[in-house]
Amino acid sequence: MSHATENDGAMQGLREMAFNLNPSEIGITAENFDHPVWGMIMETGFEEGSFTLVTLADGTTSLYFSTGGGTIGAGEHESVRKAVWHYLSGAQHFYKHAREVRETPSPTEGEVIFYFLTFEGKLAYSAPEEKLGNGNDELSSLFYAAHDVIGEIREIEQK
Repeated sequence: MSHATENDGAMQGLREMAFNLNPSEIGITAENFDHPVWGMIMETGFEEGSFTLVTLADGTTSLYFSTGGGTIGAGEHESVRKAVWHYLSGAQHFYKHAREVRETPSPTEGEVIFYFLTFEGKLAYSAPEEKLGNGNDELSSLFYAAHDVIGEIREIEQK
């Protein structure tokens, strides 16, 4: 696991790479991963920018900030992988609430966007962070699962 300290441009590059990833290039195919959602990108907007949580079925897990910095390779840790599997399992149930998208804009302040990476394309669902956090949205439990992943990443960083 490494701690990214690059500037905004490098973080934007990592974000774009995640959105444009071909799953077969990292060994994820419909034949070996029998679920529609092979990856999730959850982004939350805040006053100064946004943060991006990337989780993929191969265990790849990264958290980075548009303002610079973050953590790459957190999926090397068992506790993070377990949280990711729980999160991705939930995504298999909730992707039907999302709509197909071609563009992937960053969230506005107080907005959360779930991007579901499927073998058929990208889907998105957005909601206010407050509504998700208060349990008042149909995807609140997915939001909580994503924050469990973030919590595991932070715990590892503190060790």
